[in-house]
Amino acid sequence: MKRKILGLTAAFLLLMCSIVLASGADFDLNRVEADGFGLPPAYSTSEAQARLMARRAAIADAQRNLAEQIAGVQVDSETTVQNMQIANDTIRTRVSALLKGAKVISESYEDGAYHVVMALPLYGATNSLASAVLPKTTHRESFPTAILPEPDEPQYTPTQPDTTTVTTTTIRTTTITNRQSGTYTGIIVDCTGLGLRSAMSPVIKTTAGEKIYGYKNLDSQKVIKNGMAGYSNGYDGNVSRAGSNPLVVKAVGVDHYFNPVVNVADAKIILEENGYTHFLDNCAVVFIK
Repeated sequence: MKRKILGLTAAFLLLMCSIVLASGADFDLNRVEADGFGLPPAYSTSEAQARLMARRAAIADAQRNLAEQIAGVQVDSETTVQNMQIANDTIRTRVSALLKGAKVISESYEDGAYHVVMALPLYGATNSLASAVLPKTTHRESFPTAILPEPDEPQYTPTQPDTTTVTTTTIRTTTITNRQSGTYTGIIVDCTGLGLRSAMSPVIKTTAGEKIYGYKNLDSQKVIKNGMAGYSNGYDGNVSRAGSNPLVVKAVGVDHYFNPVVNVADAKIILEENGYTHFLDNCAVVFIK
């Protein structure tokens, strides 16, 4: 009777946890992760066998859930990993191979149910999601040297934050003060309150709609290894990627949820300073969400 009750408890736990998946893509921890739960078959001959079979079932469940999490990862403002797999057989094969190599990062066995958490790195030279889905380019486009002037109206698709407060976008002449030219180690783009979401291949745009930072401007090997940008929920978070003396810029909007937008005056300063210390070339970029 006790084993039957424990089995029912574990089955209920499995049902509930199958509804709520793991946290998914975590750009701060550089990984995609998912939970998996498993129960032993009724014909288990020993406790050791029951535990082993439950673990196998949990890993299989975690791999299925991990596949769902990976499919939903945003590559750029218009494309998810799922879109790429549908369109490209090679990418689908690479992602499938990655799932088979996913690592168990924690596991436990309680009341007859096995629980595992499995993860894959978002970035890394090999065996990462980036290595499977991001192209390896041989030609880099130069960063703009002359950019379009400030428009009368913003030339991008603004997005509203997921709050009840409606934010009105205003175009400022400049937000960078006390500039120390030629000394910057990186850039922090403050998108606080603008509803920015994380993506593997974000673009920094101007209010004129021009791209000043994107995948095509970068060494693809660097991007695959370390990503294009880091994300933080505040200045007290992990902003070390931008170095000890970052240039701080306030975004005036977000395009299609994933691309920070800066005014033209700030864009010119960003590109000028990058000409001195090449922080954009080194992907020393952090977005504050």
